[in-house]
Amino acid sequence: MFSEALLASVQLILAFDQELVAIVVLSLQVSLLAVALAALIGLPLGALVAVFRFPGRGLLVALLNALMGLPPVVVGLVVYLLLS
Repeated sequence: MFSEALLASVQLILAFDQELVAIVVLSLQVSLLAVALAALIGLPLGALVAVFRFPGRGLLVALLNALMGLPPVVVGLVVYLLLS
């Protein structure tokens, strides 16, 4: 059963199935857009936090470090709930 599924998936990949190619292209486009938006927002804000001293900076840095430990699935679920 597993070998049949594996064989079918390899055949789809090697045959450049149009639906599979469309799925891969869309996935790459969404990923690239997400990285670009995150860089446009995150790099300037990160530079500001690194350069300037302001009240609450330590708390903000601690919060940002804590948020980096969240699994992407949890973040995706929160974003989904906020947008729906």
